[in-house]
Amino acid sequence: ERCIDTIKACIKCTRCADICPSGVRPEKIVQSARELLYKSIDLSEQAREILSMVSNSERFRKYLISQNIDKTDNIPPLWQLPLIFHGKAYLPKLAEKTALESYPEYINSGGKHKIALFIGCSINYSNTYIADSTIDVLKKLGVSIFLPKDQSCCGAPMLFHGDTQKAKELAEHNIETLKYEDFEAIITLCPACSVTMKQEYEKIIDDDIRDFTSKVFDISEFIDKLCDYSVKKSDISLTYHDPCYLRFAQNVYDEPRKILKNITDYIEMKDANKCCGYGGTLALFHPEISGKIGEKKVKSIVQSGADIVATGCSGCILFIKDQLVKYNINKEVLHTIQVIQKSLNT
Repeated sequence: ERCIDTIKACIKCTRCADICPSGVRPEKIVQSARELLYKSIDLSEQAREILSMVSNSERFRKYLISQNIDKTDNIPPLWQLPLIFHGKAYLPKLAEKTALESYPEYINSGGKHKIALFIGCSINYSNTYIADSTIDVLKKLGVSIFLPKDQSCCGAPMLFHGDTQKAKELAEHNIETLKYEDFEAIITLCPACSVTMKQEYEKIIDDDIRDFTSKVFDISEFIDKLCDYSVKKSDISLTYHDPCYLRFAQNVYDEPRKILKNITDYIEMKDANKCCGYGGTLALFHPEISGKIGEKKVKSIVQSGADIVATGCSGCILFIKDQLVKYNINKEVLHTIQVIQKSLNT
């Protein structure tokens, strides 16, 4: 039982693999164990049902609406997240229109770069402002955008809980949706999406898909490597939190810092690369562990003295905001792309 609890509590940040001198990959062991657990009766029927709904975007949206899941006054959205299976969760308010509904499929044609934009579930349904900022920045940088309307969940939640078959179906769908367009990059806004598409798809798809996976970039990677990006530096005091799936799973460390140091008064916080406590579904199933990790992150943020916290993950944004509210600390938390947008608009 202790072994099962440990396997379920792992956030698969891959930090252990990053620091292991022998090159052991414990996250692969955890993934195999979760696949076995998923096939057993260990995962509740409610959890299985929600994972099934996440894989069907329209069904999932209708479920959220039917449950009246909303953010209410003075109740940070994740504080009651562990009650989601009891119909009492409070999550960020759903957008009136999803990000995919808000834009045409082809945006800013004729740009010097052509990319496909993969939105991700959280940003599509709730944190649509991140999509708005991304599209605004890419247009200003002269990038043509292909926004496939038929894109689905990347499959990360299913893989996280061991449902490899459903993840494979979603992977095949997304590859099919994107493969006929001529673009130089597939841009993601969520580290869980990018690591799933970059690394996990190759493990669960039988065909050679390196032409697909080699084009997947986090938005900070794309702007740093492929775009001519230069603006006047501001006096904004800012620190940065490394999302686990970006720093350790993908080794994206220098790119966001390089950008942020060029446009803000950048301050490196202590333990910037340590988990904030969100950890995918860690906050859902292990709120006590999540809260203890979050408290340490809050201390690092406060000690930095920065006014703004930037990060590249919408889940980290949500959780850090809630932890700051919990401890009555007034700091602005932004996605990296929002900071870039602010710099371009000044």
